[in-house]
Amino acid sequence: VSGAVAERCKVIAYFVYSFVLTVFVYPVVVHWGWSDNGWASAFAPKEDRLFGVGVIDFAGSSVVHMVGGLTALIGAIFLGPRSGKIVEGKVQTMIFQSSTFQTLGTLVLWFGWYGFNCGSTLTIAGAASDVAGKVAVTTTIGAASAGVTATLMGVIFEGHINIGRTNNGILAGLVSITAGCSVVDVEMAFLIGVIGGIVYYSASKLLTCLHIDDVVDASPVHLFCGIWGTIAAGLFAKPENVEMAYGTGSCGLFYKCDGNGGKQFGANLVFILAVIAWVGIFAIIIFSILQILNMLRVSEETEKMGLDVKEHGGAAYEVTRKSRFSGGNYKLSTPEVVVNKTAS
Repeated sequence: VSGAVAERCKVIAYFVYSFVLTVFVYPVVVHWGWSDNGWASAFAPKEDRLFGVGVIDFAGSSVVHMVGGLTALIGAIFLGPRSGKIVEGKVQTMIFQSSTFQTLGTLVLWFGWYGFNCGSTLTIAGAASDVAGKVAVTTTIGAASAGVTATLMGVIFEGHINIGRTNNGILAGLVSITAGCSVVDVEMAFLIGVIGGIVYYSASKLLTCLHIDDVVDASPVHLFCGIWGTIAAGLFAKPENVEMAYGTGSCGLFYKCDGNGGKQFGANLVFILAVIAWVGIFAIIIFSILQILNMLRVSEETEKMGLDVKEHGGAAYEVTRKSRFSGGNYKLSTPEVVVNKTAS
């Protein structure tokens, strides 16, 4: 959420929505989808499962990522674009700070995702080790294929390789494969990643057209790809894999398993709608109250000066580096990066 509302959200608002999300909103969704007595859980007794099968969301495309992604989108809508983002009705490209740190952060997240997805087996003993191994492979393929797809989308429609698109594409693939990582085969993992890259890129462009300023594309990655990932699990879950990971006897819509394919797809769709309703209502209430109490957005003066200076007592960093083209110095200041050239 914080990435989507960056550079114009008050610190107190961060504390408030983080508290409400972690205490009231997220635990309810976790209970629904993963508890052994959750109404949508595939781990519940058969007679209590949604449509007799329960939702397949192994590591949280909807349980985790949709919750954060939808809250991020609503927060960005309530806050409005950053100063200078929309000028005379046209979207401006804002200078960002460091492609190097962005890429490093993406690689750290990718590495950590193996603990998140593989660790969702909750044990490494017995058949769980086979499930964890499959999860590691499908996670890798989903991330890689989405990263390449998003990169190619950037080349086709923007005319150049954009490392930001590549990094977000990787994350989009990780989110997309997270629901079905234990139940799809490698070929389907590749397809899920490719479509995930397209979903991310398309959603990012859609938000731009709607003048919704999601600074780091958090909602295209986590909300839209979280929805796609949950749908994909309901389409491509292979019966043998479902039996090993869940033991429910169900499968995706494109497979045959005693008529449970349609039930599985339906269960996943219902869960998506339930998460959207629950999180959306809470997010609208939270941000509405913050806005009414003038606790949401900083003043224009603070935004231009930088929240690090105004609210944290000093600039996050200040770097001066030499231009190899003109011999001049370029001074970079945060958080709004202003480039001032001074003669050497």
